[in-house]
Amino acid sequence: MVLYLGKRVLALIPTILVPMVLLFVLIRLAPGGPAAALLGDQATPDQIATLEHQLGLDQPLWLQFAQFLGELVRFDFGTSIFLHRSVTALVVDRLSVTAFLVVLALVVALVLGVVSGTLAARFHNRAIDRVLVGAAAVGISVPSFWLAVMLVGVFAVQLGWFPVAGYVPPSQPVEFFSHLALPVACLALLQAADFFRYSRTATLDSLNQQFVTTAKSLGVPQRTIFGSYVFRMTAVPVMTIFGLNLATLLGGAVVLETVFSLPGIGQLLLTAVERRDYPLIQGCAFFIALIMVVANLLIDLLYAAADPRIRYGKVA
Repeated sequence: MVLYLGKRVLALIPTILVPMVLLFVLIRLAPGGPAAALLGDQATPDQIATLEHQLGLDQPLWLQFAQFLGELVRFDFGTSIFLHRSVTALVVDRLSVTAFLVVLALVVALVLGVVSGTLAARFHNRAIDRVLVGAAAVGISVPSFWLAVMLVGVFAVQLGWFPVAGYVPPSQPVEFFSHLALPVACLALLQAADFFRYSRTATLDSLNQQFVTTAKSLGVPQRTIFGSYVFRMTAVPVMTIFGLNLATLLGGAVVLETVFSLPGIGQLLLTAVERRDYPLIQGCAFFIALIMVVANLLIDLLYAAADPRIRYGKVA
């Protein structure tokens, strides 16, 4: 286990470094730049050149890249060109909002998807199974922004149950959950469809295993079969999709934070891209990549707890 963990931690370095290098190159190849965005459309070429010199953007690309690598090693991404604050401080301030949104949505989606998937497999080819499969197909097909607009129109505008937009810190729990209810529901409903598909398929496969047939022949109760045997067999594929869906959730957070005016890292990244704020783009992308790779590493380590047959660091 220790050997495996050491190899995986070392593998995190190129996993994060390669996308960051590509990002560094691509954002500088895109039309426009921070100086032009900061000065506006009426700026003259001389004014743009002067500001680029002040920002260090007229330096050779290799020198900018070397400075970028130095900042990356120190976890210091400099100062935002537009907001004039430390990029790390800006990202950390916004990260909590996105973390609340993504974690709550993951928990709701996991519970809803796994419970409904297990229920559908338990009553395979019956009416409840067909209804749930149809609902999951709709959930996979619906775009997140469309569902967000529909939820706002029904539950915020017409019924008035929840606020249309905005964010309140957790120190005010009632307002906090009411403001996050609609974006969490939007993300959770879409991701629950994926959890449903995988949990239903894994449960059906487990029910066809020999150990389940043996347990049934011995008179083991259905509750025990599902709780002690089938659930553990379905945990590994569900955890796999859990890690993959984290990337989808972080991508969806960019859209939903804009729709619901949530001051999270997704909205911060979108604003940075619009303004060509290179340091802020790089800082946001790094923290998002770091969250994803660390989360997937933790999920890999949990595989052994879910399935005792999985052992790390051993040669077959």
